[in-house]
Amino acid sequence: MRARNRAGSLATAGLCVLGTATFVARSGAAREGGHLPAAPRQPADGLALPVSESLREFLSWAHPRGNDCGPPTGVRLLERWPQALRVEYDIACGQDLRHLEAVLMTREGKGVWQVAEGFEAERGRLDLALRLEGLSRPQRAVAAGPAAGVPGIEPPPANEGARTTGTPMDAAVPPRAVRESRAAYPEEAGRARLLGEAHVELLVDISPAGVPLQARPLRGPDPDLGMRRAAIEAVLRWRFEPAMLAGKAMRYFSPLEITFEGLPPGMRDWVHRALFHVQAIVSSEAAAAGEARRRLEAGERFEEVSAALGAGATGGADGEESGDWGFVSAAGLPPAVRRALHEATVGGLTGPVEAGGRHYLLRKLGEVYYALHAVEGEEVSYRILHDRNGPEGEALRRAIEADIAGFTADSRRRTYMNEAARLMGIHQTRVPVGRLLIHTDALDENEIRMLGQIVEATIRAHEEFWRPIVPLRPFKEQVLVYAFAHRSDHDRLHALWLTGRPSPPEPRGGAAGQTREGAISWRPAGEYVPASRILAIPCEASGGHLPVPVLIHEAVHMLDFERVYGANATPSQWFEEGLAYYFGFSHVDSRLRIEPGEISRSGTIVAGGDRLQFDPRTRLHDYLRGLREGGPVPLLELLRAGTSDTLWSGERPARAYGAAWTLMHFLLDGDRGRRLPALRDYARLEAQGEGGAAAFARLFGPDLAALESAWHQYEEGL
Repeated sequence: MRARNRAGSLATAGLCVLGTATFVARSGAAREGGHLPAAPRQPADGLALPVSESLREFLSWAHPRGNDCGPPTGVRLLERWPQALRVEYDIACGQDLRHLEAVLMTREGKGVWQVAEGFEAERGRLDLALRLEGLSRPQRAVAAGPAAGVPGIEPPPANEGARTTGTPMDAAVPPRAVRESRAAYPEEAGRARLLGEAHVELLVDISPAGVPLQARPLRGPDPDLGMRRAAIEAVLRWRFEPAMLAGKAMRYFSPLEITFEGLPPGMRDWVHRALFHVQAIVSSEAAAAGEARRRLEAGERFEEVSAALGAGATGGADGEESGDWGFVSAAGLPPAVRRALHEATVGGLTGPVEAGGRHYLLRKLGEVYYALHAVEGEEVSYRILHDRNGPEGEALRRAIEADIAGFTADSRRRTYMNEAARLMGIHQTRVPVGRLLIHTDALDENEIRMLGQIVEATIRAHEEFWRPIVPLRPFKEQVLVYAFAHRSDHDRLHALWLTGRPSPPEPRGGAAGQTREGAISWRPAGEYVPASRILAIPCEASGGHLPVPVLIHEAVHMLDFERVYGANATPSQWFEEGLAYYFGFSHVDSRLRIEPGEISRSGTIVAGGDRLQFDPRTRLHDYLRGLREGGPVPLLELLRAGTSDTLWSGERPARAYGAAWTLMHFLLDGDRGRRLPALRDYARLEAQGEGGAAAFARLFGPDLAALESAWHQYEEGL
């Protein structure tokens, strides 16, 4: 009879990683519940000992020392058949001496000897069972010669004239599984992304009460990848109707097979990706990272060790990337870090690992492996292959879809680059500056250098805001920056990114974009698309020069998505745009330093022979004029509105951008920073994808009407 144990998928999308167990019982000729010998299988547990040594090893496994009991003594081979034998032995437990015998089915071959099945009972019960069942010892039984190294073993008596049967196994009724347990798919096997099935066969020691006492592998996959261990852990939770001999329950050694089902062969060509939940301590010094590991292994809390490393940094860099990174895409990590996390166990430490001049000490708290099927013209699909401590439900879906967006962005990125090169033509200049690769047909050498300096200044200001709130992920990937001479080229590529098709070309320098009322319709001043690592700005509106506020604004978006927001986090529209405007329209001094929140004076920047002047008050005055004409933006409407709502997508989204800007300014700087602690708590929720109107009311309420009134009064005084 067969009982199957279906271990559930460790996934929520696509049940594809399964464990199956088959309880193998045998039936004799013309007897229900008897025994049918299994076809011999070659075991995978190494070279066997000589038969006598192997038999003694098995009996020692079946009767380990302990509980005042000694090893088997007085071992005697009574009978032997092809692939079977009968043996008797004594077990001393304190003052008691038990006289036992066993019938064992064996697998024998060149260098191989295994017990594959059998039972054990008090001596004499087998002969009683044979008489009761009308059976006798088979004529094929042969005398067992002395076993090497086992003194006192005598040849068994002859069995002349006996009526033949199969073996004495026919006298036993095997156990039957009545409760099964799922076999967890091991994380090592999940990470290996196995195709097809893998089988583990065990020999399970089942007591007369039907309880598995222990199990040992007979065969299994190579490499093992944790499947033998997982199979044993599962079968020890099973329960059985006990085996019977002569009407009494007895101990039985039963073969049981667990089948782990990997990926279907058709998934061979799918793309495999991974997300890791990582705690990291990052240092520029190997000794500091090594000391951090010693302290963690001694039992200190991660937060304490990470904070101490940051406080003791001498160069200002140590600890800046340390902390709980949440679930991050493996594809975005340095190769050495990615490899170390792939090999690490969940919950374990790995490292320090050196990458890019940094030393990473890592603790993996969770992992999700999935397969992605992306074919041109078809809907993208995926299956989760392995999930250990991953996000749950909707959070898991968002995390994977964000990672898929990063993967598909690579293809669009290449298309974008090709089309941008075609539009810029021979006027394109391509210059690497730090972590940026700048492409432009508008800026000269001095402004290109300035662009790199302003992005670095934005990185510093961004870190000063976020470092007290959340740990920042490493920012190591190269970013492509496009500064277009013509707005029409920028808009054409913006449409290409969003839809996969470029917009129709517009006449350069024409009146395209005007509505019938004569008002200029809103178009993006620049963009950074999350996961694209492309930052694009048009320079036409600033006379062909670098639009500094737009650059800072989009750089803040870039840094937020690259360093702050988790893979499953979608920030509120007002918060993301308000923070970008807060920095973008802050004062920039002549040394290209950003003074966050300072909007009371204009700034002049010298680039070569050009003087570039930017006055944030101009944009503010335009917004306040709109308020006097149309009234202020209601607070709850701003908090609840998303990108598709009319507040942000209508013909006058500048009203929403201005409101988000002044609200952020009010919460950060109003009343001498009184609301800054609450804003930091709220920002932490936004970084985790848990912001929104309800969270805002919880932290800034309960009287949001008074807060709204104070905000609008603050706007008028800016």
